[in-house]
Amino acid sequence: MPTDLLRSLLPLVEDDLDEVEAGPDGLSANVSTRYGEVVLRVEHDEEAESLRVGVAIPPPAGAGRAFLIFCLSLDARYWDVKVGLDDAGFLLLHSDLSAPESEDHADLASLLVERSDAVIDLLDDDLVGFMLEHDLGTPAQVLRWRDRAPEVVVDDEE
Repeated sequence: MPTDLLRSLLPLVEDDLDEVEAGPDGLSANVSTRYGEVVLRVEHDEEAESLRVGVAIPPPAGAGRAFLIFCLSLDARYWDVKVGLDDAGFLLLHSDLSAPESEDHADLASLLVERSDAVIDLLDDDLVGFMLEHDLGTPAQVLRWRDRAPEVVVDDEE
């Protein structure tokens, strides 16, 4: 059951998070990313007065030690997003936010959207880039990742 805080945040984030809705475990949004279709989840830990926004994806098969080192380096590069494993063994890209009762809900909603974007950026830019570089995707994934690659802007003034 979503908490009162999550119910109050829902209308404040629904313009920025497509298809966001309240569910039994919190808020969830279906997001179309370069990686693929993912579910962005927002959970509230009332006791810890915190929110966790994150995406869980299967770890790439055969990734090995290089992938572990890469994930550890992401934790050093992104101060606001961390990489871990969830209880089911999925790769969890997440960000934790302080959410005390006295927090202004509009400010918290803005920060929640900002952190959601950071989670998706890590997934689409860093993780997909690593997986492409190390040939860790299926043929369908590789095709999608290349088709959805960000355009490189060339500065003609140089």
